Order: sequence, then C-alpha cells, then structure tokens
Amino acid sequence: MADVQTADPKGEASIHAPFVEVSISTTAGFFPAEGFDRVPAQQKIKVELEKAAKELEINNTAGWIATVSTPGGKRTLDIEKSYAENELSGQVEIDWGPSEGGGG
Repeated sequence: MADVQTADPKGEASIHAPFVEVSISTTAGFFPAEGFDRVPAQQKIKVELEKAAKELEINNTAGWIATVSTPGGKRTLDIEKSYAENELSGQVEIDWGPSEGGGG
C-alpha cells in the first residue's frame, strides 16, 4: 500500500496519479513564492496558472503563453492539456507571460 497523501479535495481518483512539482515565473513574481507546488500530473496546466494569476494579482493574461526550457530551447505548452499530456514530469519550471517581448 502506497503512503501517498494528497490535498486534492476531489478524492481518491487523484491519490494514485503521479505528481509533478510546479513553479511558475511571471513578470509579476513567482508562484509559489518559494519552492514548488505538488500537483497531479493529470491536472490541466491552466489550473495552476489561474492560481498564480490570483495570488500575484494579475488581472489580464490575454495573449500570455506558458513555456518551459528544454535542451533544445523553449517549448510552448498547451495549457488546456495536463502536465502528462505535455510530456512534463518531475520539477517543472514554467515561464508565463506575454507572447511578445521575448528575447531571442
């Protein structure tokens, strides 16, 4: 029997799911402020982005994109899909901000 704990109020369905640790970097700051949040790998990325927007008091995220750095460069994420569907695992550091203004 696995010794898995979860704060997910939805119940047992998520207890057996693998988890990822997520940190979100925005122009307004970091969410969480320190470290990572542990979330189900099957959760849609947008759920954590919405929490970040609320916590960091970001009012307008229209046109924002979420990316992760990979050995091959930055990769844009589909926030309507889960971390697993975006092939993310372990510790995930997401950069989230306006699509324009990026360096390159």
